[in-house]
Amino acid sequence: MSTPPSPHPGYQQTPGAYPQQPGPYAQQAPGPYAQAPGPYAQAPGAYQQPAPGAYQQAPAPYPPQQAPGGYGQPQAPYQQAPVDHSRPAPYQQAPAGPGCEVCGAGPATRVTIRGHQGMLIVMRNLWRKGTFCQSCALAVFRKMQSDTLAKGWWGPMSMIITPITLLINLFALSKIRKLPAPTAALGPGLDPGLPVFRRPAGMFGLLPLSGFGVVFLFVLVVLATA
Repeated sequence: MSTPPSPHPGYQQTPGAYPQQPGPYAQQAPGPYAQAPGPYAQAPGAYQQPAPGAYQQAPAPYPPQQAPGGYGQPQAPYQQAPVDHSRPAPYQQAPAGPGCEVCGAGPATRVTIRGHQGMLIVMRNLWRKGTFCQSCALAVFRKMQSDTLAKGWWGPMSMIITPITLLINLFALSKIRKLPAPTAALGPGLDPGLPVFRRPAGMFGLLPLSGFGVVFLFVLVVLATA
């Protein structure tokens, strides 16, 4: 006995509209999205490595070895001349300690040099105090000593004060003689000049000084024989 055909034939897939047809979702065919050779392709030679020597460093205008006389070692005309240390320069740096108040040289010391001027009725005592080097102090001493020899005797009391003043100045002279020769002067100093007894005032003062010496010796003899 044969089976009749099913009344619901729709459950069986029959070839029809459902099978996938080649269309827009199939494999994309070569079309406008494929990059065509054009302006975005690197042009031959545009960004290629430059030719040898294009960006190479050009030879420097100044050679690596520095030319003599530029910023290197100066040549002979600019080298420092040798210093002669045998003679001290007149304007060297002053040594430590007080300097002379006249010329600024050193070493210097403080001295007081006295003088006396006698007149018939009145008299005048003089002095010069300061810090001097040997040359300036010696100049002041010779001037004050020679003037005292010539002008210090002419008064009653001056006959006694003048020899005392001359004797005190001799102690100052011994202090001056102990100073070394001055160096590093900052300016002109005083000229010591001639010694005391080679000056006109000093030679003239020898007369009253000799008279005082004779009187003094006479007094000593009288006192010794009394």
